[in-house]
Amino acid sequence: MNISIKGAYGDSNFGDDLLMVVFEDFIKANIKNQSLNFIGAENNYVSKFLSGSSYNNNQKDDLLVYGGGTQFFSFIEKSTLATKIKNNITKSPVKILKKVFQKISSGNNEVAANYEKAFLGFGLGPFNNNIQAIEFAKNQLKDSLFTGVRDQVSYDYCNDWNIQSFLGADVVFSSYFYKYIQNVSKAEDTNKIGIIVRDWDWKNSPADYQDQLISFVNSNPQLDVTFIVFAKDKDPKWLKRIQNYKSIVWHPETMGINDFIETLNSFSTFITARYHGAIIAGLLGKKVICVEIEPKLRILTEQIPSFALWDDHFDIAKLGELVQSELENDHQKSISDLRSKADDMLNQFVKKYNSTFNGE
Repeated sequence: MNISIKGAYGDSNFGDDLLMVVFEDFIKANIKNQSLNFIGAENNYVSKFLSGSSYNNNQKDDLLVYGGGTQFFSFIEKSTLATKIKNNITKSPVKILKKVFQKISSGNNEVAANYEKAFLGFGLGPFNNNIQAIEFAKNQLKDSLFTGVRDQVSYDYCNDWNIQSFLGADVVFSSYFYKYIQNVSKAEDTNKIGIIVRDWDWKNSPADYQDQLISFVNSNPQLDVTFIVFAKDKDPKWLKRIQNYKSIVWHPETMGINDFIETLNSFSTFITARYHGAIIAGLLGKKVICVEIEPKLRILTEQIPSFALWDDHFDIAKLGELVQSELENDHQKSISDLRSKADDMLNQFVKKYNSTFNGE
């Protein structure tokens, strides 16, 4: 069996690198006699995190899995207000993907792919009333072997579109990631604050959260703050802005996942504009403030109510109140529930796979 897993891999993003290693561990533990390949951006560092799987290999797939992330959405760009659609057409050696996607996006719904598709632990939206983006997402999902979403909003989209789906959770919550967390040493209680940042070029609020965060840090010199960059290739604006501040940057070419998690574990509180930054912080039992640059950060605070939300008004005084308040750091009940949902989703996928390909 030839299986490829497609995602935003190879983009130097710590969150997507985590998704990749979790999916590899999961597939190898549950599906025998497979040739596993990952599809993402060309980058030499990727191979160091894979254990035997190929990367961007031009193989003829029996199954293509979309692995995590926000696969389909539409935001409005700040500069032009022109709608942009992320429609999963990336530079890939698998030419058939391009051909299928091009035909589907041009309105040809009669294209019959010669492989099965599945979606695991992914998110949908927002779409900002973009009909083209919505129709593209529906066309991609409607013939999938299995669709497992990571949150209620994505599940509701599928229900509205009459697409059968399974309500799971992000796979970083799953038991397959737990090995990266379980041996982390218990950190001393400190007052160190890690601010996980992300370049954001979409118009979704009247305020610029980047300016507001810098102003907050400058006006609170008594705080022990370190800026943290998860994706150096995707966040050049932040890299430039924090040159004169304490900072930590994920360099996948030279760093290991366990070592970086140990570094993150030295902080007591996280203010994070990155979705997986919040998840890792929660798994480490830290105080978490999610920055609502996009809806999925708010959704995460609904899944884990002990996470605080700095909403998209980005009010500096409100952030100060959140930092000074007695934030919760016991997220275990919510995280345990999400781990069960993620594991159940993965188990249901394996059952569907076995019934389809092995006749079980």
